[in-house]
Amino acid sequence: MLWRAYALLSHGGDRVGFGSIGLPSWHRTAAPPFRRSGDVLKVLEEADHAIWSASALSACADSGLLAQLGKPTAIDELARAASLPLPLVQVLIDVLASYGFLVWEHGRVRAAPSLMPFTTPEGVATFQASLRAPLLQAQSFRHRSAEGALTLDGWTHTDEAIIEAQGTLTQLWTTRALPKLKFLPGLVPRLERPGAGLLDVGAGAAGLSITLCRHFPHLNAVALEPAPHPAAVGTRHVQEAGLAGRIDVRQERVEDLRDKEAFDLAFLPQMFLPEAIIHEAIERVFRALRPGGWLLVAVLASEGHGRVPAINRLKNLLWGGGIRNVNHLRPRLAAAGFDPVIRAPGGASLRMICARRPNLRDPP
Repeated sequence: MLWRAYALLSHGGDRVGFGSIGLPSWHRTAAPPFRRSGDVLKVLEEADHAIWSASALSACADSGLLAQLGKPTAIDELARAASLPLPLVQVLIDVLASYGFLVWEHGRVRAAPSLMPFTTPEGVATFQASLRAPLLQAQSFRHRSAEGALTLDGWTHTDEAIIEAQGTLTQLWTTRALPKLKFLPGLVPRLERPGAGLLDVGAGAAGLSITLCRHFPHLNAVALEPAPHPAAVGTRHVQEAGLAGRIDVRQERVEDLRDKEAFDLAFLPQMFLPEAIIHEAIERVFRALRPGGWLLVAVLASEGHGRVPAINRLKNLLWGGGIRNVNHLRPRLAAAGFDPVIRAPGGASLRMICARRPNLRDPP
């Protein structure tokens, strides 16, 4: 079957069985400890560069400078268009150039081919959101830590800028994932049929529901978002997209979901779900899917002792999902009745588990 070929694209132990389900060992380090205080200062200096680089790139988008780089433009013209001091624009251009984002033509500068898509209005919005979402959430994390107000109650942001940025990122991710849906047997034909249904758990600003409903004209969606602030933003976006008749934003928790055999595709961002409800959430989603329907489970946390896995676990913990990773979730999905349960190929920070509710017509 096609899903078996898809599974073979996965890596390592994901190809066969479920692998280890134990918690990652947190007491070991990936490298021997630094011997000199200068080594620690070097790390802090690298962090300083990363923070200021992200801020400078964000300023390029927020000021309008990025949007001006779609055609060759002189530096002084860029400064006037962005209403920024000329010396500041010169430095921001240097930052962009340091990443290979710019090319020069007869004393004028324009975006390199790789950056050109991000000079359009849609591209600028994507560029902004990709930086704004982590910067704003990291700022909130620092403030709450300093004030002694940090809890592990999950993703509880009420700042509309954060909600909007996260929604834009979701739309970007969904758009990029659309071509990959064809690898899940039977899914695309289902989504193209009249009466097709989508369950969008933790919908936030409804970016995933809106993107998929625009792509599949017969698709209707139920977008579950229990938090009032994101639900309000999502409802507004659905109305602005002209999809109020096809997307139902419900202020409802997934563990209270009562729909049965109503959806062909479900999306579950499990990093936002506490351990106490994850079992019930998986079972409710299984019952809500039609036989043969697919569930996509987003996974952020990963095992390992390097910097990236550690940061992913930090985000997963702050967002409410503890440190669950692929190996923790796959046996739970299988126990609920999903078959097959496969990890989508790729090694990016955000990973996806694809799980199917068996079709009654499937051969034994």
